[in-house]
Amino acid sequence: MSDKQFTRLDSPSKTPYPKIATKAPLSLFYKRRTGDKVLYTMIQNGRLKTFEAEDYRQLHQDYDFELMIVLKGQLSCELESHDFRFKAGEGCLLNPQITHTEALADGCMVMFINLSPTLLTELLPASDSTGPIFSFLKHNVQLANNWQRSYLEFTKSLPYDNNQMFHIVLDALQQEVATQKVGAIYFQHGLVLRLLTALEDTNRFTTTTTALDLSKEAYLVNRVVHLIEGHFGDISRKTIEAELHYNAEYLNRLLKQQTGKTITAYAKSVRIKKAEQLLINTDLKIQEIADRLGFTSETYFYHYFKKQTQLAPNQYRLKFERLNPTESY
Repeated sequence: MSDKQFTRLDSPSKTPYPKIATKAPLSLFYKRRTGDKVLYTMIQNGRLKTFEAEDYRQLHQDYDFELMIVLKGQLSCELESHDFRFKAGEGCLLNPQITHTEALADGCMVMFINLSPTLLTELLPASDSTGPIFSFLKHNVQLANNWQRSYLEFTKSLPYDNNQMFHIVLDALQQEVATQKVGAIYFQHGLVLRLLTALEDTNRFTTTTTALDLSKEAYLVNRVVHLIEGHFGDISRKTIEAELHYNAEYLNRLLKQQTGKTITAYAKSVRIKKAEQLLINTDLKIQEIADRLGFTSETYFYHYFKKQTQLAPNQYRLKFERLNPTESY
């Protein structure tokens, strides 16, 4: 039985897949696998319901926009006809046209936040952000665009746990959705906006936008970029070829056509960008940064970084170092 099945509706669009509605502007769902069973928790309208059942893996659609965040472990996810793997700190934001399902590995815990189009229509004007999250939602919530199939994937921007405040916002949102106290709805709205703003923080998350109605070539370039960003630039052509099941030279040519960079060059630029962010925004030692970015030694990282920036890592840090960004959300 699905954690959402008790609010399931038939789809008026004649989709061959079940289409699920939460019947609430804002709902939170948790799934946690323990052995052969999954513990489901639903929080909405001041109520919390928990039960244990089989893992629900049927392909389906939602009437709402669905934000999925892996909190622990990893899961595999089928989006339309494509298979993906997400690990802790990663996730996706789906528009209602995306057919999907997920399978949790043992010990995995995942959170789903369902945002109704009505709620988003009310909240989005409160933000003037032109970042990927708000742009995606503003575009897809419009009735003229509700036939388009698109989604966002987000990964940790750095190999470094700097998302404590993000999880504090998640915990606060859960508490407010679970309460019926006076004014709870206003706190919920504010926390949703803070959560979306946090996802747009490039020092914490890297976001990739995918429109499934684009050409196969554009889609593959999108996947290559996502893989490189998700591995912080430390990924080989052979690994990308194995992940996407396409010849590496073909993928290399597509990426070069659309970005002007080969896979190797693009990965190098991402790796340097991550090194710069770690030097500026953390107090990690140079050896620790080298380790987190997959360099075989501090010396190799030193020469690699200096060749690309004309500054040694310590010189770069002294020149550009600033106070860690304030947690503004």
